[in-house]
Formats: sequence, structure tokens, C-alpha cells
Amino acid sequence: MSIHEGEALQNAARMSKMGVHGLAIALNVPRSTLYYNFRKKKLDETMRLRSAKALGITTDQLFGGAYNNPAEHFDNDRTTGDELRAAKTMGTNVEQGLHVVPIMAQAGYSKHYLDPAFTNELEVMNIPNMPYRGEKYRVFEVSGDSMEPTLKEGFHVVSEAVAPEYWNSTAQFYIHVVVTEDRIMVKRLYRKDDDSFVCISDNEEFYPQFVLPKSEIKELWLVKRKIDWEMPPPKRFEIMV
Repeated sequence: MSIHEGEALQNAARMSKMGVHGLAIALNVPRSTLYYNFRKKKLDETMRLRSAKALGITTDQLFGGAYNNPAEHFDNDRTTGDELRAAKTMGTNVEQGLHVVPIMAQAGYSKHYLDPAFTNELEVMNIPNMPYRGEKYRVFEVSGDSMEPTLKEGFHVVSEAVAPEYWNSTAQFYIHVVVTEDRIMVKRLYRKDDDSFVCISDNEEFYPQFVLPKSEIKELWLVKRKIDWEMPPPKRFEIMV
């Protein structure tokens, strides 16, 4: 074919009824992940297979340019116990509000993030006209000053879940919520290689970069919005009239 695989995927998404936004929802990935893949000459096998399945075509049709012949069938994916628990915890109900993980609950969240009972006990925040709703999204309270001035302690961030199979396709330097066995961090991530991230704080003067093995990550969330509860102090003006 005359175009690379990322371009072929982009063309197929735009020509389909679902469009790029719908494909991102079907794949359970942020749109930034899709746009990153649109620039790749060769896609990961997971992205190739799942994209074709979501679009209702075969990989040969997708990357050969024939986008209008639906595939007859696909093999069902095998689902592990962890995936079932995660699906129950994350859910797909877009009518719900946003579960909030406050600072005081974050230690428990790290231990019980796959427990639906724990998740259901979290406070639910409802924000009018918020485009991100349901259990695919989660709100985390920012702890500490490592991300100042972008994010201050007490701010809340609305985050979208990133499935593990797409961790190698995350866009560089975006802010993520990283859940490990013993803590929750809000950091910018840089993919150092297939097995590790570099965690970057905006407040670099006091918080140096460090390498985090992907094997230590339990959950990854892409930050989509920040909720700033702080009101700036009055600004003084010279009276001119």
C-alpha cells in the first residue's frame, strides 16, 4: 500500500460512521492515543487487531484500503479474571457521575482498586455539562506540591482510564494519574522504552525525574481536566474615573 498503517487507520476511522471520537470510545483509549498511532508507520499488533474489530472489518481490509466490506466474524477475546473484575469496577454506564478518590482514600485505593465494593463506596461527583461521565472516568485529588504551578494540592483532576494494552502508545509528556501497589502519583510521563516510564514533576527544582518500571503500575489514567477550587485574591487597580 502507498500509505503507512497509521494513515490507513486514520482514513478508515474518518470514513466510518463512528469517526475518530467513536473509535476512541470503542477502543477504550483517549483520542490522544489514537492521534499518536495515526503518525506511526507500523502499528502494534494489539492496535491493528482491535481497531479492525471495532470498525467491523478485517485487518486486510483496513490496511489494504477496502473499508466497506464488513468482516463476517471475529474470534472472541479471552477474558482473564482480572479483566472481568476491572470491567465490573470500571463499568460503562455513561449516565453516572464521577467517582472521586480523595487524598485520605488513596492508600486504600491502591490496595483495592479492582474491588467493586470499595469503588462503589467512593463519593460520586456530578458536574453539569461535564463531557466526561461514568465509570470510565475518575476524579483524583492532588496531593503535595510536585506538580505546581500546574496543579496545586487540593485540586481535583478528571482522568480517563488507559487500558494496559495501550500503555506503550501513550502520548509523551501528558499528565497521568499513576496507581502503584503503595501510592497514587500525578506525573507527566515519558516512555523511556517498552518496559519503563520516566516520571516528571512540573516542580522540577525540588522533585527530580525518576524511572518507573511498567511492571509496578496497576492503573494508568490520562488527565483530561483540572478542577480548581481556589479563588485568587482581590486584584488592586488604579482608579482612573
